Amino acid sequence: MTQYSKRLVVIHWLTVLLFAGAFYMGSTLDGIEQPAAKLALYPVHFLGGILLLVLTALRLWFRLSDGAPAPAQGGSAIANRAAILGHKLLYVLLFALPLSGLLMIVQTGVLSAVLANDPTKLPDLEKFSVHELHGSIATALLVVALAHFAAALYHQFFLKDGLLRRMVLRRFAEK
Repeated sequence: MTQYSKRLVVIHWLTVLLFAGAFYMGSTLDGIEQPAAKLALYPVHFLGGILLLVLTALRLWFRLSDGAPAPAQGGSAIANRAAILGHKLLYVLLFALPLSGLLMIVQTGVLSAVLANDPTKLPDLEKFSVHELHGSIATALLVVALAHFAAALYHQFFLKDGLLRRMVLRRFAEK
C-alpha cells in the first residue's frame, strides 16, 4: 500500500477544513460580547463539533479496516516512532475536543440557553474550568496539527520522498 484509501483522504481533508472553521468560530465566540449574537452562533459551532466527532470516528474505523501505508522510507526509527505517536496524539485530541465541548455545553448551561433560545440564560463561560479545558485541547490540537503539516512539508520539499502523495486522491497523485 503506497497511499491512504480514497475515503480516508477525503475524510482527512474534510477534518482539516472542519477543524479550521470550528477553531475560528470558537475564537470568534469568545470575543463576542452580545448574548444574542453568541446564541445565534453556538448551534453552528455545536454542529461543527459533532461533525468533527463523527468524521474522526469514521476515520479511525476506516483506517483500521483499510490500513495505512508503511512508514516513510529513509526515515530514522526515531522519526518513524515520532510519526506514529503524532498520529495517535492527533486522534486523541480529535476525540477529546468535541467531547470536551459536549461536556462544556451541558455542564455550563449553554445547551439550555440555546434550546430555550434565550440569550439571557447564557452563562459566563470564563467561570468554568471546562471552558479552559476545551480551549486548551483546541490549542493543543492546533499545535500538533501544525507540527504534522510541517513534517509533511519537510518530507515533500527537503527529503523529496513524495510523502504527500499518500494523502491526495489517486488521480492527483499520478500527475
